[in-house]
Amino acid sequence: MNFKGISFYLSLFCFPISLLAFINILYASYFDYFLSIDTYFTTLIISLITGFLFLYYGKTSKKNINFFEQLVLIITSYFLSSLLIAIPFYLSNYQVTFLNSIFESISGLTGTGFSIFKNIKYLDPTLILWRSSSQWIGGLFFLFFLIIIFSNKSFNYKLTNLSFSGDNNFNSKENIKENILKIFIIYSSLSIIILTLLNFSGLRLFNSLNMTMTLISGGGFLPTDNINKIIETNFQKIIFIFSLIISMTNIYFFFFKFIYFIKFFSDR
Repeated sequence: MNFKGISFYLSLFCFPISLLAFINILYASYFDYFLSIDTYFTTLIISLITGFLFLYYGKTSKKNINFFEQLVLIITSYFLSSLLIAIPFYLSNYQVTFLNSIFESISGLTGTGFSIFKNIKYLDPTLILWRSSSQWIGGLFFLFFLIIIFSNKSFNYKLTNLSFSGDNNFNSKENIKENILKIFIIYSSLSIIILTLLNFSGLRLFNSLNMTMTLISGGGFLPTDNINKIIETNFQKIIFIFSLIISMTNIYFFFFKFIYFIKFFSDR
């Protein structure tokens, strides 16, 4: 098994978590939430060190990995990401156990929305933002995994614009970076559009940011205990519905290519 190749791609899943930890540090510093800032510094350092270690170990390897190794990469990425995301929950002042911290991070990554916290409104705002961030990054990783799996020849079709070569391996290192960049740009652009719309509807910036991360990922976390406390007016409901539609294009943009190829091969 090409462990070094898997290690190289694992490093790519560590650095986005470092970025989110850095954003939370900026947020905590700006709004004077200094009691929780150390937890995000810890997450930033651990995720960076982990990412660079994987990158150093895998930098000299062949970047091509087969279908089985792709599955190992996906499963390992989820476990690694959940451990890194669980750090702020575990180190918070709410005495969250390690198992509950993992549960909360997995819930965010998978977008299920199950939570160990009962009264969200009493949580530290930085921790609420971190919960939402786990959904945002989970949605992004999900799109990466779709490209990895469904671009494989084992499925008898491949993507075109966001495609791999069609053999059982990844394309070149350069093409992987190009594909990841395309996904990241589209995902981030849709996030900015939804954030702008929600903010324009009159939502607080904090609520708009958290709801954007929930909507774009199709997750279930809310920044409060009841959505009626966020979405109050009919205009906000209309914007919210429209934002839901935009977030679905995030998925259908990619699946349109799948549908096209399925129809193409079925008509032959």
